[in-house]
Amino acid sequence: MIYFTDHDIDRLIEDDVPAGDMTSLLLGLHGQQGRIEIFARNRMVVCCTEEAVRMYQKVGLKVLFAVASGTMLEIGDKILEAEGDAQSLHLIWRTGGAMIEFASGIAERTHLLAKLARSENPSVSVAGTRKHPPYLKKIALKALMAGGGVPHRTGLSDSILLFREHLLFTGGYGQLPALIQRIRLQQKERMVVVEAHSQQEALAAAVAGADAVQLDKLSPVDFERTLVVCREENPGICMIAAGGINASNIAAYAKAGADVLVSSWMYFAPPADIQVKINNLE
Repeated sequence: MIYFTDHDIDRLIEDDVPAGDMTSLLLGLHGQQGRIEIFARNRMVVCCTEEAVRMYQKVGLKVLFAVASGTMLEIGDKILEAEGDAQSLHLIWRTGGAMIEFASGIAERTHLLAKLARSENPSVSVAGTRKHPPYLKKIALKALMAGGGVPHRTGLSDSILLFREHLLFTGGYGQLPALIQRIRLQQKERMVVVEAHSQQEALAAAVAGADAVQLDKLSPVDFERTLVVCREENPGICMIAAGGINASNIAAYAKAGADVLVSSWMYFAPPADIQVKINNLE
């Protein structure tokens, strides 16, 4: 579960109304009662409805209905319904809707990637990188998981991933055995993952005892060949495919035997399309 604090919810609201809603104030909408309903305009895996509910409740609206994140919706299905003060309805209308659209777009695209990959390899993991848009980590990760994916890394603090750029300062791939041993003496709980750009680099990582090799931008054919060579030296090694993975090639990498498929493609999905209906209850 991705936890959104009350401060997170307040910030989402405040971003659109830093000094109040001038139009609703001038129209004198406060005190009038209305209803807002949100519907799916396209098939989607919906996401961030729980956060929308909290936003609605923050401004005093009564939520009558909401589907859970991760629900597959068809065209015309209801997503959320709430009632209350008309000024509050307009205060939250766009912000709540935009969040659902953005998150549901990511969730639906992740669902597509997972479906394509698992048609070839039912046990493969589809992982989202940390290359999501800045300041949107929680929404992006929640959407990723709602669509059937998992975080590759939530940030620099949760994993050990040695890039070629790190190795420029530690003696290169030839020094990996000593480097991995040194890391394991300090941090025994974490997997040591090494990024590689060629079969030679991947094999060096496998021989050095890496727990996983992340192969960057190899073709599916070259990935499979490299996987075979690495598993001959290190049978239990986890093989990760990364770099340019999208709907056009993810199934091929899954078929090639990847354990994990790492992509950023889901984060740049077009937003889902929703319909909002607001009615006067008086």
